[in-house]
Amino acid sequence: MKTSKIAILAILVTVIVMAAPASAYITSQNIETKAERMVEIADGARDTVMDLVALVEANTTAMQLIKDAELDEQFYGNVSICVKAGTIVNGTAVADDGEGWTYLNATNQSLLAGEYEDAIDNARAALAIFRDVLRSINGILCDAGVETGQILDMQVLQEAIERSLDRIEQLRALLADEELLGNLTDAEDLLNEAQGSLDSGEIEDAKDALIAANSIISDVCQQLKEIAQELNPSRIERYLGNAHQYKERFKERFGHAWDEEIDVDELLQTLGYQNEEQFMAQFQEMIENAQGAENIKDAIQSLKEIGQMIQKMDSALTQEFGRHRGGYGQSMPGKGNGYGNMGGGNSP
Repeated sequence: MKTSKIAILAILVTVIVMAAPASAYITSQNIETKAERMVEIADGARDTVMDLVALVEANTTAMQLIKDAELDEQFYGNVSICVKAGTIVNGTAVADDGEGWTYLNATNQSLLAGEYEDAIDNARAALAIFRDVLRSINGILCDAGVETGQILDMQVLQEAIERSLDRIEQLRALLADEELLGNLTDAEDLLNEAQGSLDSGEIEDAKDALIAANSIISDVCQQLKEIAQELNPSRIERYLGNAHQYKERFKERFGHAWDEEIDVDELLQTLGYQNEEQFMAQFQEMIENAQGAENIKDAIQSLKEIGQMIQKMDSALTQEFGRHRGGYGQSMPGKGNGYGNMGGGNSP
């Protein structure tokens, strides 16, 4: 039988656990720092044991193989060494503190009491026990013929799904664009699908859904990167300068409209503004909001709103001039459908 992936994992962890105490001693750290580091390593070693146990217990096939090989008592005997009294192991409360737990508890108590040498000694004893437990569980898995590749795959997939969900939340905090936010929702749905497949033991389906979700997330990250590159200080200043220019051009166009007996206030009311004065005041406020934005999300949102305002107003004025002139009016340069030059470019 080939060495299983979990067996390899256990051996590697054991090597790390054995090597870590030596590294703690050869540094120039003071005794308190050394003790704290040793306690941290001992705690981590126990966590590694319990994580491995949880992986095996979560796989019904693996547990059945262990039972069929009559190794389940030995398996749970190793678990009992690592837990405190009262912990439920294989459906029964452990009567006494396990030896590993006893040393681990002692090392934490010694550390709190400032007895750093004792803390180090107890941590070393705990590490030795957890090392032996890892080796024993590794042997049990091999002797029972457990195919551990799938068990490890499930753990890797679980961690990958959780990382991707965390990434989505981070991206949502940066984005204002509805389309990109919708893409993240699609990715989240795929991750939930991956989780469901994983819970059902459908490893390949879970992988496929995870890959599809990560592809969407990667695309959103790339678009956000491009947006961020666009939003360097000099470009923002240029965009805002263009916004000021559009504001002045709108003043001129409103003046021409009044000259041609176009009721500008009536036109503006159809777009949700009270009158020309209120529109210009809101336009100025949006420019100031963009200038004072404290983060990328607010800057993107403000610039996008300015671009949308320009596009709608330019289109409305062009149509109105066209009606009065019996033809087509001339729009302002650009369409204002992005933040890039306030008349084109990518939308954040």
